[in-house]
Amino acid sequence: MREVVTNVKWITDLNFSAGELSFDLIQNAHPIIPYSGDIIKFKWDSSKIFYGYVFKYAVKDDNTVSVTCYDKERYLKNQDSIVWQSGTIADRFNNVCKRAGIKHKVVNKPTHKVAAEVCDGKTYFDMLKSAITKTKTATKHMYYVYCNYDTVELRRAPYKKLKIIISSKSAMTGFSYAVDINNTANVVKVIQKDTKKAKSKSATAKQDDPKHTSFKSTSAKGKSTEQWGKLQVTVNKKNKANHAQMVKQAKDELRKRNKANKTLTIDCIGNVDLVAGNAVTIKINDINKTLKNCPILKAEHNFGTDYTCHLTMKVGAEWLEN
Repeated sequence: MREVVTNVKWITDLNFSAGELSFDLIQNAHPIIPYSGDIIKFKWDSSKIFYGYVFKYAVKDDNTVSVTCYDKERYLKNQDSIVWQSGTIADRFNNVCKRAGIKHKVVNKPTHKVAAEVCDGKTYFDMLKSAITKTKTATKHMYYVYCNYDTVELRRAPYKKLKIIISSKSAMTGFSYAVDINNTANVVKVIQKDTKKAKSKSATAKQDDPKHTSFKSTSAKGKSTEQWGKLQVTVNKKNKANHAQMVKQAKDELRKRNKANKTLTIDCIGNVDLVAGNAVTIKINDINKTLKNCPILKAEHNFGTDYTCHLTMKVGAEWLEN
């Protein structure tokens, strides 16, 4: 197989997208073409890696056939219109998988129920994302969808905390670590706009009248202002919120925004357990950093004589603490 197949790449991603396998078939003449919808199975050593379907192929003039396949998660891109009653992520997951006609399993069952919701013309991924996001906000627990060979599973992250350590002195071959505060806020103002009615009205007026408009605000401030300076944003108060609720809104918004955005990518020797949803300890000697149980957001595996991985990691994931 390795003599006729090259450039084998397998991608797993937490961002609501199907697992992808791509490869090139190298043939001397009369190329064998895997057509759309054909089942493709891929194993590496004794491990079952991928079970999916051909979605794209291209035949080149040198008889090379480039093939792109997706696993069963691809069918969660189907669109539908559903009125959801109050229920858990697992309730939605089981429902949409049955509608999509795919084999599925709830590995980690959440207990939190999200409110009823109307989803009109949305993908199944979008419907699951809505419930997953609301559950994460309420519980700090992160759930995700993963295709385990031929079965689509609902899991809680991190699914596995791998015991291996990827170190710049061992398995790591390269890294990039960046910290960005461009979209950070350490002062949040919750604004209440009061508009008094004028005695005369104009049907063409589109802007607030300065004479009859005033603002009240409540703010929350983080300690990072001492280091980063004042980075302020405003948000409108929630409907009918009183002063105490405005204070809580400001503090909640500050908690979400008063963080530096940290990104980490790693190049390393390949390991089939380094997939999206698992966590691994990263040790970067060059900058004296050890990141324990760092979640993998996206993993690109390049199979060949030199089996390598390119990992996109999440640094400081709050859902790891629960």
